[in-house]
Amino acid sequence: MTTASPVAKSMSLVKAEESLGEVRLYIAGSTPNSLRALKSLRDSTDAMNDAETRLNIQVIDVFKGPKRAIADGILVTPTLIAQYGGKRVTMVGDLSDAVALRSVLDACAHSFDETGESEGPPDGGSCP
Repeated sequence: MTTASPVAKSMSLVKAEESLGEVRLYIAGSTPNSLRALKSLRDSTDAMNDAETRLNIQVIDVFKGPKRAIADGILVTPTLIAQYGGKRVTMVGDLSDAVALRSVLDACAHSFDETGESEGPPDGGSCP
């Protein structure tokens, strides 16, 4: 009996055409660190699932999509890349630092106002 891999699923808080920020999590199959990173990302996005949150989240298994990983310069997994407002933030590891992860996701989700111009992170501070 075969079962679907828990890391093969894609996550999205809204439709891609409505998204303001793009988040990609690169994992290596079902390794313990990859599963922890995936759980941390899911927990953080579940906590921020509100009307203002607009993120396009992709989970990319480097075993299944090595060309994408190479194109993005991924050397270590798990690696999270958040792109927003012309910025690129990279987090490496199992994403167990929930405060840092939430800061990156919040900044990514709220980095544009309604006109599409960058307004910075929601707290008015600098981007992570």
